[in-house]
Amino acid sequence: MIVYNVKRRWFAMKGDAEQYRIREKLPPDATIKIGIADRTQLAAFLDALCEPPASPAEGGTQVAAVPEGIDNAFVDPDLDIPKFLRDSWARLMAGKGD
Repeated sequence: MIVYNVKRRWFAMKGDAEQYRIREKLPPDATIKIGIADRTQLAAFLDALCEPPASPAEGGTQVAAVPEGIDNAFVDPDLDIPKFLRDSWARLMAGKGD
């Protein structure tokens, strides 16, 4: 599966992402292509959206490769996140999501 990210917006089609990027007057490298090949990559991707990337100074390690630039797409929990995602994340953090 491939999706595109531009300035914290998500697109299924590259053309739509590029149109948005151009409207926002962003450089070509503002479009991030994210390919998800398996469940491990999907889990790493979702983790990256839910937690800001840890710096090497903080001892941050990644279980699986996270697409480059994903830190630009981090979802701040103070933003309006759909209820089903908030609830799923809360259960996971409480250890009930296994």
